[in-house]
Amino acid sequence: MAGNEGRYDRLSISKDPHFFISKKAQEILEVLDEANHNFMQNNTSSKIKKSYFNEAELESFLQKAYTLYVNAIKSGLEETCLAIPSACRENTSITILDTGSIPEKFGKPIQNISSSVGIVRDQELIAVDDSKTQGPRTLLKTDHDLMFILEDLIICNNLPNVTNFCLEIEPKSEPGSEHFVQIYTVAQDNTKEILKNTLANEYLLKIVEGAFFTEKRMPSSLSKRLQNFIRENLFGLPCRNLNSSTEVSILQEGPSVNMKVTLLKTHKLLLDCDFLLALPLECWPSCANEWITRTRKWPSQDTVKTLTAHSCYVVAKPRFAGDDDFWRISFSKQELDLAKELPEKARHVYLRLKVLFKKKIKLVYPEMKTYHMKTAFYWWMEEQDPSQWEETNPTREDLLESLIQKVKFFIMSGNLPHYFIPTVNLLPVSSYQRFRILTSFTILAKNWIKKVRTKTVTINSASGDTIAIKLKRRESQTKAPKLTEKNFTSSRPRIDRSVSAQVSRGRTFSMEGARKRFFTR
Repeated sequence: MAGNEGRYDRLSISKDPHFFISKKAQEILEVLDEANHNFMQNNTSSKIKKSYFNEAELESFLQKAYTLYVNAIKSGLEETCLAIPSACRENTSITILDTGSIPEKFGKPIQNISSSVGIVRDQELIAVDDSKTQGPRTLLKTDHDLMFILEDLIICNNLPNVTNFCLEIEPKSEPGSEHFVQIYTVAQDNTKEILKNTLANEYLLKIVEGAFFTEKRMPSSLSKRLQNFIRENLFGLPCRNLNSSTEVSILQEGPSVNMKVTLLKTHKLLLDCDFLLALPLECWPSCANEWITRTRKWPSQDTVKTLTAHSCYVVAKPRFAGDDDFWRISFSKQELDLAKELPEKARHVYLRLKVLFKKKIKLVYPEMKTYHMKTAFYWWMEEQDPSQWEETNPTREDLLESLIQKVKFFIMSGNLPHYFIPTVNLLPVSSYQRFRILTSFTILAKNWIKKVRTKTVTINSASGDTIAIKLKRRESQTKAPKLTEKNFTSSRPRIDRSVSAQVSRGRTFSMEGARKRFFTR
């Protein structure tokens, strides 16, 4: 039976005097409460099953994708090595890992480019987007994610570095942010220098741009071939006047390089790909050791043993905008293999939740991503009895309700643990935590303000996870009586005094915005 572990009780939690739930969280809970029988009827198993590839379709899609653009990027990475200090060896061995919803069978690509399907004249290419009328096949469409792994650049994460790898991970990490690490290059004289994540991002961007454009920013032969294929496959049209109908664009988006093919007239998206560069870790990260020994019903211990034998990676994902020192640990290979272990019935339960997310939750809370839903789903899977997947009871309605209850529990508690590193909370800092910090800081500030006659308040909002408020004393316009040097230095306060508060994983906010959120509801 579907377990009730993690079932939330909004009334009992709200009685806690220390509990404070944001308006957005309340709206999400209301959306989840509306997931009723009508929603289930509109998202039947037959509709859900058409929203992802079977094995033959997936293989055909990947083969065509590799021929059209993947192999060319791989060749560029092999020909031009990542420019890191000379102490490190060159990256001549490149492997490719297909990641994300397509190989995990949680969705299909924006448009099917598999030649085995034949010509597809898709009416959705000219349709107006409307999430209220879209079904699973449309809502679960996704981009093609690819990870290019530089196999020769192994990072030592098990110090001391007895194998003399040229890259090491800083062993210290901030509590709650163990999935972010700093990497150092190690020279022959044992001197160390931090490896910037921007180096990897700029390197991959240069390779991808070189594959699709010439030095004069004209479409390369690869770009033309890709557009020709899409034009013929999706529309069944001849290839003349190609440049007037479609366009290839390359952009740096966070840690990945994004490639899009769009219709020029309507800007309709025809193909969407994210390319990511990754470096392998020497061994399983210690911050994820709890995942190995965790008590669970799924996956099996044999599967856990197999997955921990696979490599983990680091990707050039900064902790916040403007950060170029940190990289993020990636469990993409483990997530891919976990998805393969899912019973079909369980997969359909998650995809119904994903449809609900795409249709409603995302509109209420844009900061929430499908990755949050997938993480909650895997936590829920660990509580489920494996025998229930072969039985008619519980029903798919009961299972979805149980999963929704689990999601509600995470939202109400304000904590969604990282699936592999549970000390990391994937949710933003809760409104109550922000309120408490702001209140404490206000009291501190008022006590200090009493000591100055005039003051100004400025808020320094970096585009990161830090909130800094600086209180600065301003000189009085009236002249103060002359003081002796002794009295001046002992009695008069300093000109500048400042205090600051930091919120881990919090979003930057202003004093005016905070006042509106917390005091004018």
